[in-house]
Amino acid sequence: MTVAYSVTDQQISGAPSWMTTDRFDIEAKAARPGTVDELHTMLAHLLEERFHLKVRHEMRQESVWNLVVANGGSKMPVHDPADKDYPPMGPQLVGDKDGTVCARLQGRNETMKYLAFILSRNMDRWVIDQTGLPARYDVNLRYMPDGVHPKRPDGVEVPFSPDCFDIFAALPRQLGLRLEAAKGPVEFLVVEHVEKPTEN
Repeated sequence: MTVAYSVTDQQISGAPSWMTTDRFDIEAKAARPGTVDELHTMLAHLLEERFHLKVRHEMRQESVWNLVVANGGSKMPVHDPADKDYPPMGPQLVGDKDGTVCARLQGRNETMKYLAFILSRNMDRWVIDQTGLPARYDVNLRYMPDGVHPKRPDGVEVPFSPDCFDIFAALPRQLGLRLEAAKGPVEFLVVEHVEKPTEN
């Protein structure tokens, strides 16, 4: 649901307990290539059909982070508009040669709305795109994730790279963007009806 409706776990309420504990295998194939937003809509329709899912959308004023352009402008390369491949992106920990690690968020052909959504899933507040940047961009961000303490198999904590800055410092340095605290509208989903699916 978080992917299909572009929300975080904290924005979903009213769901029965099995929705957070039971696991299901879903196999689906789009009839044609589509943007990330289009694929999310297709996934939402699939969930509504197979799980008889009905949700109510509510907008609430909450504390948010506005994603804006930093002084000096965007540092992201504009992607070729003729490219119709829209791969998803997500953060991952990457090891450096010196044995340290840093989180990396890398994507290509991404909108700022999608970047804001990905940031929202890893922060304490919803992130709203206020950049006004209309194109699609290539994103390459190294940052120190908040509250993450990676460890080796023997239990020893792995240090972060010395050039791995927190998200608030990394965004303006690397992407030419910054986060500013604000109040803004946040969408919440209330599950009104859902059923466990039958086997195909």
